[in-house]
Amino acid sequence: MKYRILCAGLLLASTIAASADDVLPANLKGAGEVVITSGGGTWEQAQKNAFFDPFTRDTGIKVVLVPEDHAKLLASVKMGQPEADITSLPGGMLGGFVNKQAVEKMDYGFFTPATLENIPEKLRGEYGVGALLYSVGVAYTTTKYPDAGAAPKNWKDFYDLTGFPGTRSLPKCEKMIDGGLLEGALMGDGVAPDKVYPIDMDRAFAKIAKIKDDVGRWWIAGADAPQSLIDGEVDIADAYNGRIYAAKAQGAPLAFSWDQSLLQYDYWVIMKGSPNKENAAKFLAYISRAEPQAAFAKAIGYGPINKKSFDLLPETLTSVLPGSPKLAKQQLFQDYAWWNQTGANGRTNWDVALERCVKLLSQ
Repeated sequence: MKYRILCAGLLLASTIAASADDVLPANLKGAGEVVITSGGGTWEQAQKNAFFDPFTRDTGIKVVLVPEDHAKLLASVKMGQPEADITSLPGGMLGGFVNKQAVEKMDYGFFTPATLENIPEKLRGEYGVGALLYSVGVAYTTTKYPDAGAAPKNWKDFYDLTGFPGTRSLPKCEKMIDGGLLEGALMGDGVAPDKVYPIDMDRAFAKIAKIKDDVGRWWIAGADAPQSLIDGEVDIADAYNGRIYAAKAQGAPLAFSWDQSLLQYDYWVIMKGSPNKENAAKFLAYISRAEPQAAFAKAIGYGPINKKSFDLLPETLTSVLPGSPKLAKQQLFQDYAWWNQTGANGRTNWDVALERCVKLLSQ
């Protein structure tokens, strides 16, 4: 069943890419190759259909894939022989790669003005351009809360043990950024979304401490949260939208609320010393256009980084895609820049928060 759904999505994605009124900029044509890391499986298949094959077809530049291994890639960059020209990174990892001088500055010269205009400023970084959007927010089991009107809708509800009784699931310390642990705690304590940053760690950890004994699962893998809901181990969970969506598609009695959800994102980056730096810049300019982004979203269900792409997608899909016009007003862009800020002692906010979190959970 999963295979048939994926194939249908890939077919529809091909239709978008082929039928859209999209004139390819002449400066993207070329020769040679570009080497890109990929995670394999359905992820790679979707990228191949939406990005890799069309790019080679339209530009004449061959795409060569290597398995994604960031540690190995960093080592090869340090030796001056990067094994790939391009990789994708979670937003929270970019600062570390920049500090290690492992990535090139972005060359936006191959991007059309229309493409740049439709990419949110946060995704047009000096060292990387957005790859996709995803979200973490409040999920719950409809077995415990069958009435959607009386179910938990945001972080305030999540932290309200009296109004919404039940066992919770939160991310472990090492997944603190991806799981939005501190941001959720602050909003749960009444902080408005636009006042979350800079994060007040004292207030956030104090809120987590109050709920700690009611957390039945501290998750480390994205699949843990929905599984703990399905197993009845917890009633409400901090969870990724895609994991809940996939579980629901298979019949699990789960629901996800977009209210106060965090809008998260990955970056594409060009590795320092890339031997195919120009082709890499052309590739990123090509796939950041509205049509390829729409094709990828339709193939695998992640939010596109080009706002124009939403106009090319059906309402049934945009209603569940992170960053869509319908949902964006309920969401908060996670501030990776804040997490990567370094203090006078050379430690990032992430380093400090991790130490404090581990100490709290060990008490």
